[in-house]
Amino acid sequence: MNIVTIVGLTAAAGLAFANGANDISKSIATLVGSGESDYKKAVVVASLAVAAGAVLASAWAVKMTLLFTKGMLSPQVQLNQTFALAILAGAVGWVLLSTRIGMPVSTTHAIVGATLLTGLYAFGFDQVLWSSVWKKVALPLLLSPVAAFGTAWLLFRGLNWLCRERYCLNCHWAHWASAISSGFARGLNDTPKIAGLGFFFYAVLDPSATVAPRWFFLVLAAANAAGGIILGLAVTDTLAHKVAKMDHLEGFAANLATTAMVVATALHGFPVSTTHVSSSAIMGMGLRKGTGGVNRAIVGQIALAWLVTLPTAGVIGVAAYWTLTRLQLL
Repeated sequence: MNIVTIVGLTAAAGLAFANGANDISKSIATLVGSGESDYKKAVVVASLAVAAGAVLASAWAVKMTLLFTKGMLSPQVQLNQTFALAILAGAVGWVLLSTRIGMPVSTTHAIVGATLLTGLYAFGFDQVLWSSVWKKVALPLLLSPVAAFGTAWLLFRGLNWLCRERYCLNCHWAHWASAISSGFARGLNDTPKIAGLGFFFYAVLDPSATVAPRWFFLVLAAANAAGGIILGLAVTDTLAHKVAKMDHLEGFAANLATTAMVVATALHGFPVSTTHVSSSAIMGMGLRKGTGGVNRAIVGQIALAWLVTLPTAGVIGVAAYWTLTRLQLL
């Protein structure tokens, strides 16, 4: 096993760690923000759910794994470990920086941005499968926030009728169940993307392999859970307390909308952003009370972070690719 392979597999685990640190908030923000749970209890339970989803992703989400290995660039392109390492650098760098300042950003967007801009730099405009990128990546990422907003709104109306006016269900346990299912969905959705990048390095060990092995998914699951437990507080605080105030029923509706959309798209191979889905669902619950129901300054900061994710991760990826190729010449 050469040093590049070791560094690459480690970097993939690092991206899973960064993903867990930034994205754990999407599963537990409603629990913490509504007062249903403190951070420590919520993050441990949700991290275990994420790990379970990540493990099952090895069997359930092969389509997405393939999309993030060879679905965005021409089959004629000879992808190599230097290119994959540059993509990992772009995604890890931006997601960890955003986590540090407490901004929820999309790991999916970061990977796509790093892949596209580094691909343009390394291989040229004609080697990007633009139609595939638009249909399978860009369109789902653009439409998912709108769909999440509307889905959460409709679910709240139905749950409000069901829980408060007719059957008087206890929504506290349901809120916990939705947070756990949201974490599971996030592990199912996000892990194949990272495994697809790690596959470039694993293929050196096993040239006959077509996808990353199950043990690698276990490593990514553990790294993801560790990221949420160790560094997930800052972003959770932003979504839980600074975007909108929610009660248990509103939190339940937001988590349920997130789970439904993320699981459905993951199983069909469409890589939506759990960040965009969850954040949009939470904003929808706030806007249900009018424009004063959300903190517009924080929403504006989040939107700006979303907009700069793709180009910033891409620039970091290009810089990493330039540096790595120069180092190989020395």
